[in-house]
Amino acid sequence: MHQSSIIEYWTEQAAAQAHQQGLQQGVIENTREKILEALELRLHPEAARTFKPTLERIEDLQRLNELFRAAIQADSPEDFQQVLENGN
Repeated sequence: MHQSSIIEYWTEQAAAQAHQQGLQQGVIENTREKILEALELRLHPEAARTFKPTLERIEDLQRLNELFRAAIQADSPEDFQQVLENGN
């Protein structure tokens, strides 16, 4: 393989990886927005504002999906807080 072919290959690989990471980050951000929307509609706008800083630090999509389910089932901010802190 020529040096230019190697450089092209690695450039393409890096671009593909960056694209995939961008897509993943978009899904994570969208899931956070849906959690906040559920909290706002289900509980109160203040609940969404309260939990936003904590949610913005979570990068694990599976965990965010769990929190989305908790947000749509929560009867109170305390219910959601318990899931957020304890994971159940």
